[in-house]
Amino acid sequence: MVRGFVVVLGALLVAAGPAAAQSDQVQAPTDQQEQKDTETAKGLREELVVTAARYEQDAYTTPLPISSLSQEDLERLRPERLVDALKTMAGVEFTGEGPFRGLPVIRGLSSNRILILVDGERLNNARESTQFAGIQPGLVDLAEVERVEVLRGPASVLYGSDAIGGVINIITKKKPFSPDAFSVDGGASYEYGTAAEASRARAEVNGAGGRVAFHVGASYANVGNYESPRGEVPNSGMEQWSANGSLRLLLADTSALRVDVESVNTRDVGFPGYDPATSGVDIRFPRFDRDKVGMSYEAGGVLGLDTLTLRAYAQQVVKESRRNIRIGQRFFSNNTTTSEIDSTGLSGQGSLRRGAHLLTFGVDFARDQVHDETLAESTFGSSTDVAVPDSTQRGIGVFLQDEMNPSERLGLVAGVRGDWYAFTSRNDPRYPGEPFDVQESAMSGSLAARYALTSSVQLTASVGRAFRAPNLQERAYTGLVSTGDTWVLQNPELGPETSLNVDAGAKFRTGRTTGSVTVFRNRVEGLIALEFLGEDPDTGLLLSRFANIDAAILQGAELELQTALNRRWSAFTVASYTRGTDDTTGDPLPLIPPLKVVLGTRFDIGRAWGEVATRIVARQERIPPDTVADTYEETPGFTVWDVRGGVELGAGFHLQVAVDNVLDKAYHEPFNRRLESGRNLRTTVQYRF
Repeated sequence: MVRGFVVVLGALLVAAGPAAAQSDQVQAPTDQQEQKDTETAKGLREELVVTAARYEQDAYTTPLPISSLSQEDLERLRPERLVDALKTMAGVEFTGEGPFRGLPVIRGLSSNRILILVDGERLNNARESTQFAGIQPGLVDLAEVERVEVLRGPASVLYGSDAIGGVINIITKKKPFSPDAFSVDGGASYEYGTAAEASRARAEVNGAGGRVAFHVGASYANVGNYESPRGEVPNSGMEQWSANGSLRLLLADTSALRVDVESVNTRDVGFPGYDPATSGVDIRFPRFDRDKVGMSYEAGGVLGLDTLTLRAYAQQVVKESRRNIRIGQRFFSNNTTTSEIDSTGLSGQGSLRRGAHLLTFGVDFARDQVHDETLAESTFGSSTDVAVPDSTQRGIGVFLQDEMNPSERLGLVAGVRGDWYAFTSRNDPRYPGEPFDVQESAMSGSLAARYALTSSVQLTASVGRAFRAPNLQERAYTGLVSTGDTWVLQNPELGPETSLNVDAGAKFRTGRTTGSVTVFRNRVEGLIALEFLGEDPDTGLLLSRFANIDAAILQGAELELQTALNRRWSAFTVASYTRGTDDTTGDPLPLIPPLKVVLGTRFDIGRAWGEVATRIVARQERIPPDTVADTYEETPGFTVWDVRGGVELGAGFHLQVAVDNVLDKAYHEPFNRRLESGRNLRTTVQYRF
């Protein structure tokens, strides 16, 4: 298969011919964020990011460690899950198996210790468990994503709770304004992957002219059980369809209004490895949906401010979880829980430049309302008790950041934020715990610096304090865990997790090379985990509760490097290493990735391109003891090769071919138990008009 792919790729190159001319897009004054990354050399770009400071800036000029995946990167990779692209970045790994489940891990922290945003608005919610689950990026249609930004390290000053490990900002597509006559463009695509007999289809239409721009799209995916090098992995499929759209109005030369609608519907998400027909265990998400409506207003030169941004959104996530267990002919335990999480958010942000100071300030408000319905049936009877009562989580935060330049070479960024949270439950007769009404507050601060050593090298350093407020799931959960042998008691008085992080490094950019090197140390206190209280003498179950029981030290190093070898060839290197230790016991922490190195080269020849990449992961030997259900185990190291390429065929058609895991390597990721997909030939045909 590899030889065949090389032949196909060679044919594509011969057919490509000379490069086609590219047309420039006219943009309105308010569309700075839409500008394409500026090319410094063939294959290299100046990355424009918004997540590091909540306004657009060159990633090279920020002292914080931030990386991004551009629309071009995503189109080349065409990842089946977002984490399949994120794992190629420094400091980022993932946990979770199958085509839907995949939680990012940044510097050894995952789940609710990472904040995931969609267009700057929270995807995290109050119902997801930090220890056993987390918010799923699969709730966002990848075909709708324009770029992804990953900020490594704490960011609570700008974003509040959850941003202890980092921030992932998923930025969706939008059509730029055009002063020309109204015009329409769009396209359609179809992809087929052999490993899971996966079909993915997408269609979208865009229009712009004068003061109006719009974008609408729809996607469908049907994924079967995937094949590992050692056979089929049962219960690993899913089905998903989505629709989205945005309307933008240019109200004045420096102000614009945007309205977004998103709907993602997912069915039959399996937990790989549990074959209901043979194991007696059926664990899945029969339904996992997300619907969202958002609105934003951006203006310049109003109310005495340089810029003003107002945002509002309403989002609903419906998650149906099924856990059915049958042992022999007589014993069974079936549990189906449907969680409905209604989220609303408001934010206002302004900026003001005064001399050498750029002030950014604002207020954020977020509210989650949780409602569960549960039906539990077993050999011993049935129950409709819920593990989390009808409850509400509210938060409001106020922040101020000052970016200053004391000299031509030195830049400083200082920030402070205050947050207030309230957690309230109703008197729910279906809930075995007690009602609660808890309030808490937190302060965050940060200081970062960059120093231009030369015109091509900048030294960077930062220190930041962050926090995570325990959510409703952790405070209120009362019931069995998925292993069936442990009963969790509520603990509404949980304290927050806090962290103090220090980064130091360098960024460099010449005409042919760009990259960064970073070292970090993050001390996290009050880590929340299950605290075991002994055995219940009546039921024989282990009793536990979520508690602030650990302190942790996470430290490591990261390297990113891109080099333009000539006009057609470029190479890239990524490397990262993290070491995590329980500061109380000295034991290894969970979710600490081993050494990772990514190497690759790509070329662009006219209308064709190609890429070869390898990801090398060392053996995972540092395993935490006594984890619940023995979640983690030692894993051997592995090396995986991927090859991909594409060609513009003309008349608007584009063909892309990729082979993932070219050598059909049998391996599993450090935090997963199931083997990953074997060799996977993916073919995509795309049409644009």
